[in-house]
Amino acid sequence: MPRPAPKRVTKSQQRLNALDAKERITGPASLALLASFWLPWYSIGPISIDGLSVHGWLFIAVLNSIVLVLYVLITAFGVGDLAEQGRMSKDQLLVLMTGINVALVVLGFLLKPAGFSWSWGALLALAASIVAFLPYGVPFIKERRSR
Repeated sequence: MPRPAPKRVTKSQQRLNALDAKERITGPASLALLASFWLPWYSIGPISIDGLSVHGWLFIAVLNSIVLVLYVLITAFGVGDLAEQGRMSKDQLLVLMTGINVALVVLGFLLKPAGFSWSWGALLALAASIVAFLPYGVPFIKERRSR
């Protein structure tokens, strides 16, 4: 009897399989958040301003987003784990980093300049920061409440 051909798994599929579901959500959401900082956050008529031009302190969220995207890429390529030897667990570290991003984006969202209205970049940043936080934040919060 002829044997069925073995199913081939490409390297890109192996890399994606190295990521868990949380990282598959957090990585793209952090990348979307990173891009949103240079998109129009506030507008007044035809004039629009990006988030970093108005709130310079959002660079902290930019750095956090870069680290989060790099973390997911490093994990996907199997090069290492950034949270291996720290004092915090990987989940605690990712809750902290994504939580800081949510807090900074919400603050930037609420502190809009007078006379301006929100634009689609701010809405994308808010949604992306929340989506990046949820996979790690919800279980962490539930664990804390059950204690």
